Amino acid sequence: MKIGKNTKIWDKKGLWGDYIIGDNCKIGKFVEIGDKVTIGNNCKIEAFAFIPPGVTIGNNVFVGPHVCFTNDKRPAVGDWSANMAKLTYVEDNVSIGANSVILPVTLGKGCLIGAGSVVTKHVPSGETWAGNPARKIKV
Repeated sequence: MKIGKNTKIWDKKGLWGDYIIGDNCKIGKFVEIGDKVTIGNNCKIEAFAFIPPGVTIGNNVFVGPHVCFTNDKRPAVGDWSANMAKLTYVEDNVSIGANSVILPVTLGKGCLIGAGSVVTKHVPSGETWAGNPARKIKV
């Protein structure tokens, strides 16, 4: 595990494995960060976010409260290991609204995900998506 300088973590109980958190981040209470997760610099992860193995978050990213990343589009009962995790990439300058669910996709640079969205497809850079399933919206 590696935690960058000036990073504030309110509760380390939910952090496990070999994760990397960059400089100047704020990690709220009751956040779970799993093995092999990477979080860039200047990120804010709000309370109750769930970030499992296979997630990479860039710099200057906001993750709202209760955001849930998933690492398996078709989970099954039975044996599972972190090697089976599907990958999720959140590029730089992304904002993800509260209570969103992010499946294994790429969120392009500078995109915005509206609160309560369920993201099932890759989101291009600079776009705003919202809804269930999330779609591009005009702002």
